[in-house]
Amino acid sequence: MAGSNDPPPPRIDVAAAVIRDAEGRVLVTQRLPGRHLAGQWEFPGGKIEPGEAPNRALARELAEELGIEAGPMRPLVSVTHEYPATTVRLRLFELHSYAGTPEGREGQALQWVDVDRLRELDMPAADRPLVRLLQLDAHYSISPSPGTFADPERFLAGWQACLDAGFRLLRLRLEADEHVAESLVEAIAERTRAAGARWLVSGALDRVCDWPADGVHLSTRQLVESHRRPIDADRLLAASCHDLEEIRMAADLDADFVTLAPVAASARRPGVLPLGWHDFERVVRHSPLPVLALGGLEPDDWGHARAAGAFGVAGVRAFGWGNDA
Repeated sequence: MAGSNDPPPPRIDVAAAVIRDAEGRVLVTQRLPGRHLAGQWEFPGGKIEPGEAPNRALARELAEELGIEAGPMRPLVSVTHEYPATTVRLRLFELHSYAGTPEGREGQALQWVDVDRLRELDMPAADRPLVRLLQLDAHYSISPSPGTFADPERFLAGWQACLDAGFRLLRLRLEADEHVAESLVEAIAERTRAAGARWLVSGALDRVCDWPADGVHLSTRQLVESHRRPIDADRLLAASCHDLEEIRMAADLDADFVTLAPVAASARRPGVLPLGWHDFERVVRHSPLPVLALGGLEPDDWGHARAAGAFGVAGVRAFGWGNDA
């Protein structure tokens, strides 16, 4: 067992790319024998050298490993994973175009894989939390409590308005003891499915875990009190967090993503000191899970969140609910 005075494991920054073909399949490469995590499949990329910009490092690695010239790219998300011998911060980019034909310049195997099948592959622990993000909206619309509306139809109209506005990841937020009609739950599920969107629900776990939602969003209290993942692995699990310790608790439950709040001052939580973008980025830099920024934000803050290493942004009032929030 390592002693308390042992130096921490070395930290490596890695840049990798999501590269899609005309059919929407994603390119993955197999790690060579003799290397760390040999035989596992990963997003192509490589180590960022000291003082090197991540996007330039990625362009260099793609040229060396795949023989392609990278075109425009944008940050997608970053996560940090602590392996026994090293800590890896993986910065994932979306590559929009490239010149050339990808080939294994170092003898590594390549394959194009449907997004739905990526989770079947043996992938490094740092890559696995990122797979599900490829099918999720980076804008997370959180509903007010249905009980604050005059009747269920008005709430359902608000939910439909969010779908019509283009939001494709939504959360039905219930108060701890709130009950809603089964007909409303069925209508939400039907309309969300028809729009090609996904939705999570938060509320009393003994009730909502069996609902026809795509997943469950844990409150901070539920996160702290949970000792195991409350739903099956084929459904999404998210959690509300306020610091790195809570994010690591969510990782222990094998959550898919977390919200980190508050980033900015919010009218919903007066008197709560916000993190600010600087401290938000500091937490995200060490997060083992994808993070969505929450608290006093607008959908247009998505770019700022991505620059800080987060996957996206979340909110209520500015995310489709307007004065109904």
